[in-house]
Amino acid sequence: MIPEQAKELFERQDIAAFGTADANGAPNVCAVFWKRIVSADTVLILDNFFKQTKQNLEENDKVCISFWDTSTEEGYKLKGTATYHTEGPVFEQGREWMQSKNPDRTPRGVVEVKVEEVFTIKPCERAGERL
Repeated sequence: MIPEQAKELFERQDIAAFGTADANGAPNVCAVFWKRIVSADTVLILDNFFKQTKQNLEENDKVCISFWDTSTEEGYKLKGTATYHTEGPVFEQGREWMQSKNPDRTPRGVVEVKVEEVFTIKPCERAGERL
């Protein structure tokens, strides 16, 4: 589902924009550092400081992740459905990953995003096109 070139760019970027909306559609975007593609259609995002983002996820599970490289102008937008985990296998997968990088940290929660659509956001004739 997620094209290989998008996966490679996602992993190279330190920060991605994570967009959510509340039940009324009011948007919120936050920068995420702890992000990882774990399968062909699944991204994990670890929650350390979410406030509005977590509240939005409780009201509306539709999300968007954007990431780009300013030097190449390559960029992608992933849209999907999110589930917030505070226990269980997905939470443990996120916790173990975080602790492999920083043994003293534990995430507050792990957001599992099932990617349903991928778009290019590179400035070109194909900008905004679904892949």
